[in-house]
Amino acid sequence: MKRILFIISCLCLTFSIQAQPRGRVQTLTDEEKYLDAMHRHITSEKLYGYVCQLSDTSLHGRLAGSEGMAQAVKIVENYYKSWNLLPAAGNGAYIQEYPHPCVEIEDGEMEILFPMNGTKKNETFWVPKQYEWADGWFAGNNSGSGDITADIVYAGFGVSAPELGYDDYAGIDVRGKIVLIEGETPNRSQNPDSIRMWYNHTLHQTKQANAAQHGAIGMLYLWVPGPNALYNKDFVYCHITEKVAEDVFLGTGKTYRETVANIYRTFKPASFATGKKAHIRMVSKYNPNATGKNIIGEIKGSDPNLADEYVIVSAHLDHLGMLPYHIAGANDNNSSTAAMLGVAEALAKSAVKPKRSVLFISLDGEEAGLTGSTYYTLHPTVPKDKIKAIINLEMPGTGEALAASIAESSPQLLPIVEDANRKYVHRQLTARTSPYLTRPRTDGAVFAKAGYPVADIRGRESFYYHHPLDNPESINPELLQSFSEWLFWITVLTASDTYPSSR
Repeated sequence: MKRILFIISCLCLTFSIQAQPRGRVQTLTDEEKYLDAMHRHITSEKLYGYVCQLSDTSLHGRLAGSEGMAQAVKIVENYYKSWNLLPAAGNGAYIQEYPHPCVEIEDGEMEILFPMNGTKKNETFWVPKQYEWADGWFAGNNSGSGDITADIVYAGFGVSAPELGYDDYAGIDVRGKIVLIEGETPNRSQNPDSIRMWYNHTLHQTKQANAAQHGAIGMLYLWVPGPNALYNKDFVYCHITEKVAEDVFLGTGKTYRETVANIYRTFKPASFATGKKAHIRMVSKYNPNATGKNIIGEIKGSDPNLADEYVIVSAHLDHLGMLPYHIAGANDNNSSTAAMLGVAEALAKSAVKPKRSVLFISLDGEEAGLTGSTYYTLHPTVPKDKIKAIINLEMPGTGEALAASIAESSPQLLPIVEDANRKYVHRQLTARTSPYLTRPRTDGAVFAKAGYPVADIRGRESFYYHHPLDNPESINPELLQSFSEWLFWITVLTASDTYPSSR
């Protein structure tokens, strides 16, 4: 009987507890709703998955204008569609297409030939030395097809600038020969006027055209590979590493590093015939009808009075293509695309939306001369004066820290960038303003030069630039997640009605 009474007592207590009126459901603040969306949809596992997907060998390195890049474009476009981003390229489309001829490298090789004296008088044998791909050479992205063997002439920076009192080609004959040149110029001044005067001579296109105009038939370019050059069907070239340059200098009484140091120190050319030959073979296919493709999706602003103002998040999707072997470009720039996709999904699925509209632009052609961003500045999809900020992303997948460069004309973005990290991310951050005077190396620089308010944000340490080791294994998923959360809050703050942010 006591047992029965105990059970009845427990049941009554349970019913009594359940019958108590429940408290009101707590209303989440906008900040809490944003945090909920961020934590649900921006995860290191998902971001790393995007990097791996876009780094797959089936995309052949995502050369602007190539079929591999078209496949990558379709991947990003499908994500935009699945999250119900509005098509924002015009005419109800996600794709802003523009002419972009491309050169695809199908095969290639490079070797240096060293002279050896024979047993007979004046008899010379040429002994070839081969180099492993990437350790010694890369294909020239826009090389013509050809198989050439010729004397090597070191031509310094490959610059002819008589108006500046400097000419690497003065006093040498490179007709029918292969020139060995390096990137940039002998000018090390950071004076803005000096940078402007030398600007054109820093361009790869200028160097290559200059070599051809002086009669060279080929080039060994001591610079990282990239498709930002001219296509000349009669000019064959490849990129080399310093290891090859040092070998070319062997037996000349000079070393490569000392020679370059003397050019900088004296501001005088040091061009000379090296006594070596090079053999370069390139097989390339030129497609003059190829097109570039920017992908543009929109999240409409929630405030009727601010929805016609925009924040743009941009990241280039293209990379180098086959050189003639695969380079994934996992950090450069699949990590940025991953971050952009993470933020796009989180905002699209958030219970609260930014007051201003947000455009997500996956840009084409950055590696090929910043063609996608340049085209967009000439053919904007929304009025320029309605764009409150462009947040451009570059290589955020390696290292441990963050960095930002803010256009000097838009210092109001600096506190937003700093606040987003200080309040929500807590990574080491280096942030500064930049005049963007030198040769543009990011789409952000193109936008800044066109007069847009720009913040270039990135990871502070970049490893394996334009190298096959820039693969998914090099990515730090935790940093990539931190960067994406940082980008999320920069976007939210910039698109809020309190823009610009105050401390």
